[in-house]
Amino acid sequence: MSRLPRELETLAKMLAYMLGRRPDEFGLVLEAEGWVPIKQLLQALHEEPGYTRVRREDLERLAGLTSPPVIEITGDRVRSLNPPAPELRREPEGLLPSSLYLAISPKVHTLVWEQGLKPRPGRELALARTPEMARRLGKRRANEPVLVTVAAQAAARKGLDFQAYGEELFLTAATIPREFLTLPGPPKELPAPKAAAKPKAPPSPGTVLLDLPQMLTGKPEKGKRRDEAAWKTGARALRKKRGKKGE
Repeated sequence: MSRLPRELETLAKMLAYMLGRRPDEFGLVLEAEGWVPIKQLLQALHEEPGYTRVRREDLERLAGLTSPPVIEITGDRVRSLNPPAPELRREPEGLLPSSLYLAISPKVHTLVWEQGLKPRPGRELALARTPEMARRLGKRRANEPVLVTVAAQAAARKGLDFQAYGEELFLTAATIPREFLTLPGPPKELPAPKAAAKPKAPPSPGTVLLDLPQMLTGKPEKGKRRDEAAWKTGARALRKKRGKKGE
């Protein structure tokens, strides 16, 4: 391999391990012929100290500067050429743990609670051996993923097929029924907030505000100030005075 800038040489060694030896250790499941989406690779890289700033452009530089090339990029996918991608799938053969784990997005929480875990068409569910790995993968999809525990051995006894993938992951293309899942209940939907009352428009210039409580009951509204009562007392005295003058 030709001499590379130091940062690319370090990246080449990291990719050789991630894609050419232990993709399962980073939560990566390689497609046929070793391909993996670049987006998934970058997500895994950014979780590793020292690789948080790696971009697609760095992968393209690495592919173009090495001879023979250590990686190959086609469209939105990348694969390792040196070493070639390993074949990590195998039958569990007694290695299936009693429980496996998957962290889901809160958006599908209610659906999984009601219908179980369903892989996307043409895809597989990637279950982790440990809750820590499951949460790590779940955080690539949501900030606060919901942990689901799968009773893997019980599901296998009912005929569900699992394949080991490396040391950390297990794959299945089957729907896992709700009876084999343990997860917290979905949050209850909150009632829609009541519409706020529209603020009253201020009176237009020249508008006379009527004191309806007083007009209807003949009594002043509670809380009126004392100077208002004094004004009414003075008005009555003035009317009596004028009446005496007219006699």
